[in-house]
Amino acid sequence: MGEMKSAWEKAMERAEQLGKPTQNELKQLKYIPEGNAIAGKYLQDDKYDLNLELAKYAGSEFRTYIIQGISEIFMRNITLPHNEVDKKVTSRAMAGIKIVKENKKQLDTIYERINSLLSYYDQARQQTFATFKKNFEEKIQETAKNIQQRQGGIGNLEIQIQQQFQEEWRRTSAELDAQYNKALEEHKQQLLKVT
Repeated sequence: MGEMKSAWEKAMERAEQLGKPTQNELKQLKYIPEGNAIAGKYLQDDKYDLNLELAKYAGSEFRTYIIQGISEIFMRNITLPHNEVDKKVTSRAMAGIKIVKENKKQLDTIYERINSLLSYYDQARQQTFATFKKNFEEKIQETAKNIQQRQGGIGNLEIQIQQQFQEEWRRTSAELDAQYNKALEEHKQQLLKVT
């Protein structure tokens, strides 16, 4: 009977089959996460000077990896706004992309489209919520009447109603988000192509 290999031994065999990473791959492994960290600091601290940080890498052979890492984080943080924090983070991420990209005119064109989309989304979300809430309240009033007639009291009905409201709103909100996320992703793909 053959010897059983540990997961580590199997992983080492696979790593050997892949070969040693190239110098380029090693730089990517080191500097892309560094760029990720820089972007994270920029998003969290309004006083963080991204231009000053990027100046440290001017003329460096790994600047492109730093910018790639920064861009990854900024792109992930351009999202549909569910609240004021989301709006602020998206705005900050877009400002950060403008710092690392050179073609500002092309960025402005895409940003106009993104801002319009986010504005439409915000309006659609508010309208959808108002309609959803009105329809839900009508449905619940009818249900509550029926339950009161049968049971003679409300009991823990309020908790059930609140849970049902939240579940149904999450579902409705997710459907709305799916529609707008598709368009947002298309705009983000365009942003990736900007130099």
